[in-house]
Amino acid sequence: IFENNFAGMVILGPGQRIIDYNKAAKKFFEALDISLGTYPLEYILAQKPQLLEIFRSEADREFSLVIDGEERFFKIDAVPFGDFRDGKMRMLKTIRDVTEERKIQEKLKFLATKDVLSGLYNRAEFMYLAQKEFLWAKKHNKELSLLMMDLDCFKIINDTFGHGAGDEVIREMGKMIRAGFRKTDIGGRIGGEEFAVVLKGASLKEAKRVAGQFQQAVAEKKVIYEEKEITFTVSIGVATICGGADGNNSIEDILKKADVALYKAKAGGRNCVVAFESEM
Repeated sequence: IFENNFAGMVILGPGQRIIDYNKAAKKFFEALDISLGTYPLEYILAQKPQLLEIFRSEADREFSLVIDGEERFFKIDAVPFGDFRDGKMRMLKTIRDVTEERKIQEKLKFLATKDVLSGLYNRAEFMYLAQKEFLWAKKHNKELSLLMMDLDCFKIINDTFGHGAGDEVIREMGKMIRAGFRKTDIGGRIGGEEFAVVLKGASLKEAKRVAGQFQQAVAEKKVIYEEKEITFTVSIGVATICGGADGNNSIEDILKKADVALYKAKAGGRNCVVAFESEM
């Protein structure tokens, strides 16, 4: 069981000297250009101080290493055994490659929180994150703006070029939103051709400026699908909270206001930015 186990196993004795190890442990260390032997850890890992600290720990640890140009993830379980009263305490270190497990976890997390087509947050995750930012802004009396976006005449794109072309436009919008806003901002796809972005700490003036730049960038963008050039535009509604008691009690309130402004933008000819006003 010990020698042929798929997991690397190392037994440490007094002074953290390696007493025994199996084939998998030898293979693990050889991949790091380390020759394993019955020596103290500090001798074996003298040139790998971070790895030495991990192996010295009596707690379970997770870490990553670059092996053959690829980042791989590992977990070390530490299990003491023996009798400390006679000085024969031992420590079994079990090394497992959990890279595939990590990839599956990341994929499941992506599928649970992201919209696969655009790569942005899906509606549920966007609303969750947006509400957190809304509550923080209200508590600290900070400004926060929200952009509601809708691709203009999207049905015509689908009808003219096919749904594959429509999907390509959605993908491009996702790329543009990820690249066109700050990393601290929150972008999501909240409907078929509807998108939203939360701009942290942005005043109405700043939000309108940023929205205008993005609207112009979209208008200048061209997507090539099956050797056909597709252009598209976006209408944007903007709403802002100024912190404190402004009548907005949840992210839904500001979302509704941005949606009203978006409706005005669509009714006013599309391909433009409209900010919410109280008389709307």
